[in-house]
Amino acid sequence: MKERLIIAGGGTGGHLYPGIAVAQYLKDKNVECFFIVSDRGLERRVLTELGYRFYEQKQTPLKGVNIFTRIRSLFRLLKEISVCYTLVRRHDTVLMTGGFASAAAGIIAVMKGLKLYMHEQNSVMGLTNRIFAGCCDRVFLSFPETINAAGNTIVTGNPVREEFKSIKPAEKGGKRILVMGGSQGSRLVNILVSNSAPILVDRGYTIVHQTGGALYEETVEKYKVKGLLDSGKVTVCGYIDNVAEALENCDIVIARSGSGTVFEVTNAGRYAIYVPFAKAADNHQYFNALFAEKQKGAKVVTEEYANAEKIIEAVIDYEENSDLYIESLRNMKKYESAALIAGGMNIG
Repeated sequence: MKERLIIAGGGTGGHLYPGIAVAQYLKDKNVECFFIVSDRGLERRVLTELGYRFYEQKQTPLKGVNIFTRIRSLFRLLKEISVCYTLVRRHDTVLMTGGFASAAAGIIAVMKGLKLYMHEQNSVMGLTNRIFAGCCDRVFLSFPETINAAGNTIVTGNPVREEFKSIKPAEKGGKRILVMGGSQGSRLVNILVSNSAPILVDRGYTIVHQTGGALYEETVEKYKVKGLLDSGKVTVCGYIDNVAEALENCDIVIARSGSGTVFEVTNAGRYAIYVPFAKAADNHQYFNALFAEKQKGAKVVTEEYANAEKIIEAVIDYEENSDLYIESLRNMKKYESAALIAGGMNIG
């Protein structure tokens, strides 16, 4: 009988892509993977393209919303629990990958007494995950020093897709910058880089800047005002479909520091300048970025002190010490995360 793994989580790429990496690893191991995700659209586009079966939940988050939205979310959650009860079978294994989209499947796994596992992407475990962690057979952690970690834990790193592991090492003295603000983009990162661009371009750098769809036009205008859009040195796009390819064609990354980004960039062997999102839950983006900085693979520029001068300073620091940073990146610990998680679930 073919084993089946329910991968529950979503709302952001950070919750979706680790599950996809696990599913890819299990592809040739007689395991069927079924996704329970959010209806925000990202999951539909990505999972349809990859050919995975999935169910979209009509949910809204419970955290960081007003009381009326929270009440509505609770009623929606109850409805989704009843739907998921029929979707999750008696012999399934359930892997929670985070986000509000993982809750219903987690509850059903507990109700049915199924094998339940969790992957915590970030360096700080939030309250909801801590509650579920006590019900899990095993909790997989991305970071060795995860704050507030609970349950039966094992450090696996954050699973990245195979294409990130075969990227050629960066070359000493390379001057190609990749800017990633995530699928929704970051206005602050867009402003910082566009303000830094005139000096960086003068120093011989090229910039590929992913803005986020909603912030594309305003970012294009910033480069137009500076006379850089037609310089041949700056490329602006709303979304990058092939992030692995973009990483292979860059030397320095400027980005927010979601866990997925940190591990993708680390596996690609690229130096990063991280600007952590200050309002991320429990300030986890800061601790994600700090993990890379401590290993001399990145520089953290907090929002409090972020300006164009800090970005330029960090780029020049890499320029002058690229051989040392490249050596550090080569020696950074990398995990076979998907294999460790599959082995920890005793599946496949």
